[in-house]
Amino acid sequence: MAAEFPPLQKELTTNYMSDQRLINVAIGQVGPILADLDRNIEKHCDFIEKALEQNADMIVFPELSLTGYSLKDATFDVALKKDDAKLDKIKKLSSHISVSCGFVELGDRFEFYNTQLFFEKGELLSRHRKVYLPTYGVFEEERYFSSGNRFKVFNSQLAPMGILICEDIWHAASGLILALDGASIMLVSAAGLTRGTSKGQKPENVSAWETIVKSLAISTTSYVVFVNRVGVEDGLVFWGGSEVILPTGQMLKKAEYYNEQLLTVTIDMHQLKHARLNTTLLSDEKLPVLIDEFSRIHQKNKDY
Repeated sequence: MAAEFPPLQKELTTNYMSDQRLINVAIGQVGPILADLDRNIEKHCDFIEKALEQNADMIVFPELSLTGYSLKDATFDVALKKDDAKLDKIKKLSSHISVSCGFVELGDRFEFYNTQLFFEKGELLSRHRKVYLPTYGVFEEERYFSSGNRFKVFNSQLAPMGILICEDIWHAASGLILALDGASIMLVSAAGLTRGTSKGQKPENVSAWETIVKSLAISTTSYVVFVNRVGVEDGLVFWGGSEVILPTGQMLKKAEYYNEQLLTVTIDMHQLKHARLNTTLLSDEKLPVLIDEFSRIHQKNKDY
């Protein structure tokens, strides 16, 4: 018989690390220079300085923002340890503003990860290693990266947050895990490509992406900060269109398609509390059922 879990309502509506109601979030929608760490770091510092001028509390950059995406064999040349001195400029600036950026992480056993970092108060507060590595069509991440193995919330001074990287968001359980772990804000970094066309002149997959981002906010009643890169690499076009979505699924503010942009938006944490009191999807979640069913399916697959 499944164990009974305590109600989550109180925790999921009051789990904030500070009494700060308004958070100024900056989106750093950049087009990284492929395999050029030094120039990308300088670009990040420039965007961070401008975000500080706009009184931002946090700035979020896209997937692999320090290295570019289509690295292939250059993956080995740009990989850094999480405490590498090359990151010190960004780390120092995080004394004034929380910073999330992406890079190729060199693991302790010389494996490579597609990792998103989160710096705060001059230190590395958290990191997320991409779990789902697309390897189909033009994507070949499993050839170069090892997979992460967890989704875990971290406690920023601003609010409890979780990080997802690109393909992670297409697996619905990823966001649910973070929400049930206490996340109030989902940071989604991406290197989304344009694929296909439609009558509305918007690539088909862009509409799908925007639907997925909106669905994440609604299904988890969380703020979603989606940051997608721009630029062109080896004929691959990245579409940008970064946005901040309210816990109700409404779009709060959106960046341009295809162009670099620094976009600052203010989010109100009281709106999140209101949304979770009025739509109790998370507190109504039946964790014992999920645990039992996932365990059953896992065992069935092992038996084949």
